[in-house]
Amino acid sequence: MKTTFDLPEPVLRRVQEIARLRGTTTKSLVEEALRDLIDRQTSADMYTLPDCSVSGRGLQPEFSRGWDSIRDAAYGQSA
Repeated sequence: MKTTFDLPEPVLRRVQEIARLRGTTTKSLVEEALRDLIDRQTSADMYTLPDCSVSGRGLQPEFSRGWDSIRDAAYGQSA
């Protein structure tokens, strides 16, 4: 597919220079860069929250009455 981009002159010159040093075309270099960007973005979208669980004895009996008892204990209120 053919498309057109407007690039700042310094960016285009640098891309052309890198392509020449690598012995490839500007088109191939731009395609490679875009593929790398897409791959990195896809990897970033798949972030997994690290497991930060801790060892313990589970929920204590005094908190088995529900969230109100947990909130009251957190804020220092007595039931």
